[in-house]
Amino acid sequence: MIKQMAGVIFCMMLIFPGMVKAGGFGGDDSGTPGYWYAGEAPSSIDPSKSPLVFVHGYNNSSAVWHEGNDMYEVALANGYETAFIDLHHDRDMWTNGTILAEKLQEMYHHFGGKKLVVIGYSKGGVDIQTALVHYNAHPYVSNVISLSSPHFGTQLADLAHSSAAWWLAALLGNNNEATESLQTGNMQYFRSLTDSHQNAAKNRYYTLGGTKWGSFGSATYWGGLYLSQYGKSDGVVTAVNSRLPGASVVQEGSWNHTTIREGSHTFPVFRPYTTITQPAAVFSPASSGSAARQPGTHSIVKGGKAVSAISEQFSVEENVESMTVSFLSEKNLSALKLTSPDGKEYKTKKAYQEESEFFKGAWVHQFEIDYPKEGNWALKAPANASYLYTVALDSPLNDKILGKSAKSHKTFNTKWILFGFDPSGKKLQQKANGEKTGLMTESDFIHEGVYNVTTEVKGQTENGKPFERTIIESFYVDQSGKRYK
Repeated sequence: MIKQMAGVIFCMMLIFPGMVKAGGFGGDDSGTPGYWYAGEAPSSIDPSKSPLVFVHGYNNSSAVWHEGNDMYEVALANGYETAFIDLHHDRDMWTNGTILAEKLQEMYHHFGGKKLVVIGYSKGGVDIQTALVHYNAHPYVSNVISLSSPHFGTQLADLAHSSAAWWLAALLGNNNEATESLQTGNMQYFRSLTDSHQNAAKNRYYTLGGTKWGSFGSATYWGGLYLSQYGKSDGVVTAVNSRLPGASVVQEGSWNHTTIREGSHTFPVFRPYTTITQPAAVFSPASSGSAARQPGTHSIVKGGKAVSAISEQFSVEENVESMTVSFLSEKNLSALKLTSPDGKEYKTKKAYQEESEFFKGAWVHQFEIDYPKEGNWALKAPANASYLYTVALDSPLNDKILGKSAKSHKTFNTKWILFGFDPSGKKLQQKANGEKTGLMTESDFIHEGVYNVTTEVKGQTENGKPFERTIIESFYVDQSGKRYK
């Protein structure tokens, strides 16, 4: 009889995925969108402690809070009521915000009309603000705490949608609505719709950001290496992009994108902001211009799909102090070789599979070379594969490429791909590809949507030596033609 009843309950949970599982910890860890469940009630409930609602990020589910993570255990041990929700792991903030707004109202009533503190990990923080501001869920929430949320997007999303990385990201299943929405240009447009909204100031927001991205082979190492040209990061989101206009920065510490969501690491830090009365935050509120910065000019980025053997070349100028070549593919390419201009061959470190969000599952092969020889370098492998490689250069030329004082002769070979969403979040059908010489002008971008532009910079130094860089940028063009970047 008990087994039969359990079977009936399980079937009801499948039929009604929004059904609440209260009074005991559990849930649909496969991530059925709209399903939420309450954790075990603490032995005594302190009325000064708000119920905590945990919202997961991109490419994961509610299980991220309790599988390999002690966040739930720490919250329960500290006497908090808890709830966890599953949203779409691959959809944009508009889709997830709609679902979350409805479910926050349900949770508010489930906890007896007590205002909620909502904690968002990574993209979950963006989904939360969308629900509160644009879908009117603000009356049910007091505070929002975001853990390394890309409030200004992430340059890894820009990279995933660039002409160089598109083939590999698509093969790995990481070209989707979520990654498209997290491009920095789209998030600048989102900020323009959100920061001035009448609901934007109806809740208190607190942010935490990470500044540590680990060592070779760790889940956030390669992402951190690429993002290093944009400032400190946790391997997925830069600290400056985790700040939110109108919010208080609680702390930016030595967390990576994994540890920042773990209870033993960050719960004691944000705990003061989970009660009815909160102290002042450590840092002053983030300004609306905090994420403004020049595009990265420290890297060469190339990629594509090889139909036979892989054969690539790139130029390195003189006086480079160090060079790191990271080659990503869906395959483990044990025969991959890097050859210097004088014919010397280099071997990779032991390859590992990337675990962080945007290129999850890719095999990372890496070469690290001090004082690389100037000239043309070659990458070769006897395999057909989709691939992306980045060349990070520690060079005195890096800061001069976009500067007015640069004395180099530059030519620009520009490639672009257009992806777009209309303001409701619906994907635009139009896509464009092309090449041209010279920098693009406003007249090249006449359709509303998200643009991703890759500019290949090639030229010569003062000494006549060839150099190259890749600049990847994202921006949004609205109906009136205004650009957000």
